Amino acid sequence: MTGWKKTTSLILISITALSIPSVFLLSTPSTARATSLSHRLTLTRHRLRHARAKLSADRLAYATALAATAGATTSAADATPAPVPSAMSDPTAAATPTAASSDPNATPTPTTTPAPAASPAPSLHQLRVAMLADGRRVRALHRLAVRLRQAIALKAAAARGDWMPIVRDAAHHSHISATGLRRMMSLESGGRVHADNGSFHGLYQYCWSTWRAAWNPWRHSSLYDGAAQIRATAVAIHRGWGAQMWPNTYPRAF
Repeated sequence: MTGWKKTTSLILISITALSIPSVFLLSTPSTARATSLSHRLTLTRHRLRHARAKLSADRLAYATALAATAGATTSAADATPAPVPSAMSDPTAAATPTAASSDPNATPTPTTTPAPAASPAPSLHQLRVAMLADGRRVRALHRLAVRLRQAIALKAAAARGDWMPIVRDAAHHSHISATGLRRMMSLESGGRVHADNGSFHGLYQYCWSTWRAAWNPWRHSSLYDGAAQIRATAVAIHRGWGAQMWPNTYPRAF
């Protein structure tokens, strides 16, 4: 094997050896933690701080440019045109030769190389467009941070078995009574997420076939996922299926 072929083979072996551990690192639990709600909230807050700082800088640049434009307009309006000197007003000016023309052996003055032109400053329109875009980004990141904080709070409430915050949130989004939704939970399971009654399970006593049906947006979640049952029940009641799916408890709860 020639020298360059041997060197190439060693490089390829080194790259492969370095890339294999990288694949395993991407599948470690730290990757899953990176997508957690808390990590997403931290990243969103960091981006929100940068977006707010950029928005403040854009506003300052726009205000400065606007003031400079107004000042230049005022100065141009108040300026008086200066008289232009004419050769006819001074006959000696045209008759007097210059130093360069009187001395034919004079060394010509070297010309100065012009400096490169600076990039043009952004216009008021460009500054305003950038300011509006940054404002929209700040508002979007703020809304995302609020939603993530709410999701973290609801997850913590579910972990300690406090279902009322999730009941209120689900009832609000489905436009139904939170009191009725909570009362029906008490009648069905007493608020016990692992309550079983024959083939019926969970907070609202679903059977597996009903839970896995296509109507349920949370059908891929566990039947004992209390938050999923609350939200699915709120959707079913909003669609008018309460009396059909819970004939014994729905009339008393609502």
